[in-house]
Amino acid sequence: MSQSLCTHCENLAGAWLVPRFYDLRDSVYPAHTEPVKWSTHGSWEDLVSSAETCELCAMIAREAGGIIEGAVEGGAQGAIQLQVFAGSRLEVRCEGRKGVVKLNVGFDGADIARAPANAHGLFGSRVVSKRTVDARNIKTIQHWLSVCKSSHQKCSTWNSSVTYSRHLPTRVLDVDGSHPDVIKLVLPTDTDVSDYVALSYCWGPTGNPYKTDDSNMDLHLTEGFSVDKLPRTLRDAVELTRSAGIRFLWIDALCIIQGNHEDWLREAARMSTVYSRALFTISANAAVDTSTGLFLERSPRHGTSIRLPWPLETPEDGLGPMALHVTPGFRTFREDLAESPLTKRGWTFQERVLSSRILHVGSDLCYWECKEACIGEDQEIGDYSVQDTFSNFKDLLLPTESTADIPTHRYHDKWEAVISQFSTRQLTNGNDIFAALEGVASAFGAKNKLGKYFCGLWEEEILRHLLWQTSRSTLIGRRAQRPPNYRAPSWSWASVDAPVENPAIKIYFHWSRQGSEQTSHLGQDGLLSHKLLKIREIKVETEGSTGFGPVVEAFMQATGYLLSVKLAYSTNRGIWSISSREGDMIGMATWDTDEELNPHMHIWLCPVMQRQQVEGGWAFSECLVLRVADVNYGGEMTFERVGRARAKNIWVGKVVEQDFTIL
Repeated sequence: MSQSLCTHCENLAGAWLVPRFYDLRDSVYPAHTEPVKWSTHGSWEDLVSSAETCELCAMIAREAGGIIEGAVEGGAQGAIQLQVFAGSRLEVRCEGRKGVVKLNVGFDGADIARAPANAHGLFGSRVVSKRTVDARNIKTIQHWLSVCKSSHQKCSTWNSSVTYSRHLPTRVLDVDGSHPDVIKLVLPTDTDVSDYVALSYCWGPTGNPYKTDDSNMDLHLTEGFSVDKLPRTLRDAVELTRSAGIRFLWIDALCIIQGNHEDWLREAARMSTVYSRALFTISANAAVDTSTGLFLERSPRHGTSIRLPWPLETPEDGLGPMALHVTPGFRTFREDLAESPLTKRGWTFQERVLSSRILHVGSDLCYWECKEACIGEDQEIGDYSVQDTFSNFKDLLLPTESTADIPTHRYHDKWEAVISQFSTRQLTNGNDIFAALEGVASAFGAKNKLGKYFCGLWEEEILRHLLWQTSRSTLIGRRAQRPPNYRAPSWSWASVDAPVENPAIKIYFHWSRQGSEQTSHLGQDGLLSHKLLKIREIKVETEGSTGFGPVVEAFMQATGYLLSVKLAYSTNRGIWSISSREGDMIGMATWDTDEELNPHMHIWLCPVMQRQQVEGGWAFSECLVLRVADVNYGGEMTFERVGRARAKNIWVGKVVEQDFTIL
């Protein structure tokens, strides 16, 4: 179908757009021959007038939607200017006005294969589907999967990164389309290596209205149940799995016996296997609960494109002239994730980290994410190799033979990234904190680099791991607090409901005139030069047999120095200046929680590691802030942690080492 274009837009592709995109192939600016910007209409009003008969001008006016026309700087009447960028992006501005309209340019349909070889990558956008699941999008998903399976080495070896011998989960849903109205819960054999899909989604505040429990499990196994009983998100996942040609689907609410604590413990321990061995995971990015669904109604912008005549040579294949398609710009993958309810939930963190491949169903588009690529449905289909946003985690968790040369300090650094990101998320049941991270922790532990696992900390460099702190810069609109019920010892970051960080186990970059380089040590000031605290024993009792599950009880017995100090004054929320008992200022403490503090309370500093740097003639140490616990353990002084501090070494020569316990 022909489209009406004004003279400016009719000539745009040949006069400037295509030559300018080819200019971008040369990174050296002086070699460019085309103007960086291209003027079309003399004013915004001229473009609006042209939009009555020109479809590209009409698209620009619609996309502006008040961005440009509603924000005038001094009433200036400037020309419409176009500018192109890598990534097939075309931006439209109006001189003297704020705002920018972002469009994309690319081939579509048969023209993708017909385009000159040197045009691929320049015009990489494509027209998106009008529906989330239509024949076009299903074909796209199948192509993404085919390319990944055939050419991505990291993705093909991911399944062997976990040691559990069984391929399929304990239970899966048989969604065989031969009985479209009914699905059954099945118990696969240990030798069954069939493909299956997993679902990552939000239950929502009201929970899941339909699930498997002890009362209906036998019925689900023998007779199955109607698809119509499922809430919309789960029902859509069944349809998508069937459309992709996959027989089995794993959904937690239906494949784990809800309300059965023993089954929950067993299955939580297998999460690393469930997601890593799934053919791919469907991620319901836009669904706030189970009633939202995967297939949201798409806007009129979807499927819209304006065709510009291709100005260069066209193949003599009898298919007629080629065209470039100008399409609306949609949110990027990162922008979509930033607004997704899934990025705020604790359980979905490990679901994304551990999944071999993920089909993200967003509010605007579908995206494919795997170990080696990330691509949206608005991008040209073809071979692709772009690192995804979680690649730093996933590279470290590849099979052992692929990671043998990775130094241990990188695992500490990435564990810090794990806890800092995970701790910003919310859990409906705070007691799930270890279960929701169990799969990731077990994957780190399988590398045999970090020693034993103690309530979210690792035996290797345990003193550094103890130096976590509440992230006050991230704690916006929230209160840091202890959970109402015991779930972790006070020395574990999991004992607080708050974002946390640990600079002591992060890798830092060394900056010089020659540039920056990654250091091979941990800690911002280089090595913390001297270990001051000796750990005699750490005792942890957990539910389940893995050692990564929910904590029943834990304590730490140590030998070190204890200095009685006082709170002086608060410099900011949760930040306190501390003084010696004589009143001399000696350092600053970051409190673990936002509890109301009594300035006269009795607290103790426990130096953990001494810093290399000397400040004002003083050596400083990184310390734990302790207060006496309500109970006494084993006849030793018994404490609980309340904060982290940096303080002068005024304790040297004043106190002697002693044994104590931290609960």
